[in-house]
Amino acid sequence: MIKIETKKGVSNMTLTEFARWACLVEAFHFIQQKAEELGVNPINMIKPLAIEAYIKERYNAMLWDTQIEHQLGNI
Repeated sequence: MIKIETKKGVSNMTLTEFARWACLVEAFHFIQQKAEELGVNPINMIKPLAIEAYIKERYNAMLWDTQIEHQLGNI
């Protein structure tokens, strides 16, 4: 389990939950970068199916990264 400290307290996530959330955060980061590059509002670039496809493609690698970082004590 991974503990996440928030303003509302502590939440616990499994490695798989954390990896999926990390994929989502990463997807939004890329959307923000591209929107800034194009000079448009990022909300206009959010495409749920594209985000879902990104998560599906990236998930296995993110899960592996999450497991290794957790073993190393980084998360």
